Parts: sequence; C-alpha cells; structure tokens
Amino acid sequence: MLLKRLEIKNVRKIKQAIIDFHGPGLQVIQGVNKSGKTSLAQSISLTMNGTKAYTPGMISHGEKSAEIIGYTDDGLKIRTVLSDSVKQTVQRLDETTSRYVNVSGGVREFLNSISSGLEFPWAMRKMTDTKIIELLKQRCGISEKIKEIDDETKSKEQLRTEIGRDKKKMGEIKPVDEAQHPKPADELTARRDEAAGYVKWLRSTLDKAEEIIRAKCRFNSVDDIHALIPILEKTVESAEKSIAEQKQYTQGDVDAFNNELSEWLKLETAAKAYDDYLNKKAEHDKLTEQYDKLTEEIETLRTKRKTTLAEMNLGVKDLEIGEDNALYYKGALRGVTDTNDEGNWSTAESVQVFFMLGARFSGELKILVVDNGESLDANTTGAISKWAETSGFLVILLKVAELPEELEDQIIYIKEGEVVTK
Repeated sequence: MLLKRLEIKNVRKIKQAIIDFHGPGLQVIQGVNKSGKTSLAQSISLTMNGTKAYTPGMISHGEKSAEIIGYTDDGLKIRTVLSDSVKQTVQRLDETTSRYVNVSGGVREFLNSISSGLEFPWAMRKMTDTKIIELLKQRCGISEKIKEIDDETKSKEQLRTEIGRDKKKMGEIKPVDEAQHPKPADELTARRDEAAGYVKWLRSTLDKAEEIIRAKCRFNSVDDIHALIPILEKTVESAEKSIAEQKQYTQGDVDAFNNELSEWLKLETAAKAYDDYLNKKAEHDKLTEQYDKLTEEIETLRTKRKTTLAEMNLGVKDLEIGEDNALYYKGALRGVTDTNDEGNWSTAESVQVFFMLGARFSGELKILVVDNGESLDANTTGAISKWAETSGFLVILLKVAELPEELEDQIIYIKEGEVVTK
C-alpha cells in the first residue's frame, strides 16, 4: 500500500495544497526554509499516527481548523481534522458503489496496523548505538525480557565478585599432612599431676623434718647430742609412716610424664592443623563451586540475551547486536556513542541498514520520510533511491533548496506553502 495523494488545508504554512506522489521510489520535495516542507512532513505523520504526532500551533494563523486527507493506491481515504482536538476517519472505496465506506474496527487500531513504526529512518544516523538498540528492542517487544535478563545477570555478577573477594581473602590453601587426634590426655595429665603433687609433698615433708631437726641442733654437752637421737628416730618414723601411705613417685617420673604430654601435644597440634586445613579447604571448595556455578549461570544468561536479540528478526541481513551492546553490520562496528558521533559505517551501509529497519517495522503503508535531504550527497541520494525502488517503498525526501529556473518532472516544489508544478 502506497500513499497516492495528500490534500492539505490550513496546516501551518500550507493554506491549500494537493500533492500527487508517483509511486514506489524516491520522491523529492524541494523548497527554501519555511516554505512548507516541515508542514508537509507533519501532515504525513499526522495521517499515519494521529494524536501522538500532533504538536500545538499546527493550524494556520487565523484559522479555526485544519484538514488533511490522504489517499492510498488501494482505495483508502484517511481524513484528519485538527481543531480543539485531532479527529480521524478511515474509509475504503467500494468499487461496486464508487462510494467511500468506513472501515470496520477502531480507526486508531486500523491505522496502527498499516502505518510505519519508523517513519523517519534516516534520523537514526544521529542516534547512538545504545538508543537505536533500545528502540529496536521496544519495537520487537523484548525490552522487558532483556531488562529482566540484564538485572539477573548484574545481580549474579555482583554475588560472584563478593565470592571471589572472599576466596582471595582466604589466600592459598596449602596441603597439610594427614594427622589423627591421639587419645584424650586426661588420664596422663592426672597421673602427671599426681606425681608432681607427690614430689612436691615429699619435698615439703622432708623440709619440715629438716626444720624440726635443725631446731633441736643446739649442743652444749654430749648429753644434748644423746637427747637428739630419740627426736631423730621419732621424726624418721613419722616421715616413713606418711610416705608409706602415699604412692611414691620421683622427679624422673614427673619428667617422663611431661615428655609424654609433650609428644601428645605435638600429635594434637598436628591433628588440629589438619582439621583446620580440611575446614578451610571445604570452605574454599564451596566458594569455588559457588563461583563456578554463578559463572555458568551468567554465561547461560548472556547466551539467552544473545539468542533473544538474535531472534528479534530485524529484517536486515548481517546486522547484529553485539555482546557489548553495539551495532555490527557485516562484522563492522558502528561505534556511535555519547562521546563519539563518528561511526565506522559508510553512508551506503547506513542507508542500507536504517532503511531496511524502517521497512522491517512498517505496516502495509510503505512510506518513509527523509528530512534534511540537502545534507546528502549524490551517492547517498542514489543509494536511497535505489533502495526505495527495489523495496517498493515511497521514500519522501525533503530538501532545502531554491527553486531552479527549469523545474523537473519528478520533483515536487513548494514555495510559500503552495505546490509549484512545471
């Protein structure tokens, strides 16, 4: 379906105009600044998009209403009236009665089904890769799906970073020789303490006996020496009796017990070191497993994102959205960002991609509009014309230029809101 005729009344600069389009291919509309080209572009946009394309001040100064009627080559009549609001009707020519009758269903729904989703595709050349990709995701209805994937990926990447940080803090887990815990040392410790207690007690007992004997060692005569003998015998008897009641140990026994405890401590220390190694290794292995699992899940999400983007059906062969969220055509990065407005694609490649995208998202009404046509060189204009003819689209190119002395048949000229014909 192509736009065949456009009748415009009281739209900005255009008071009254009838414009007939020649069919598929490039249709140049030429005039100086403020001659009415923008009014024509807005009229086309209003015809296809209605209220959402309306901007205040579109009605000519001093007029209360404006009217735009578009005719298609298959018999549609799209009438748009501007006053306090935007009202549209869509009718189709009944060949049997030669009268126009209203189409079934809602007007807006019908126009949405036939109009283009990207009426001004060449405007994309000024957009960053990111903005174009967001637009394409919206057109394909996958914006929310991609956002969910991106949010989940970001969450898992953050968690993986934290796990990686925890692993790094643990440092290298050096292997430790296997060691078993010895039998509990309670009994050995008790025997050592008993022996040490006995040796201490014995020392104390002998020291007391010594004190008693020393206290009696005051000799003034031989009789004093003989008097000491019974005291010594009594002291010896008392000490022997006390010693006989105890289990006897020597300092050598205490030293032996201490050596045994020292060996036990070595074994226990080695066993604890092995336990600590096993615990750290288990924690390290757990973190590694979690890290690897997250890496796998992240890769799965990235593949899912890539697959989702690849299944968008952009309608342009060799056009891809890279993992870096940039546009690639035939493997070449476009590379337009907020800080770099010079892309890597040639003009011909840009024409091919952007107009094919416009075609992909168009409805039955095959019409695209190119503004600022004066900025295009002959090669670019030729590429657009060739694409339009091959694709069966009507591409309207608005060009700022003076009217030549010799008018050309294939160009529509506008001067001060009026169509000038040859």
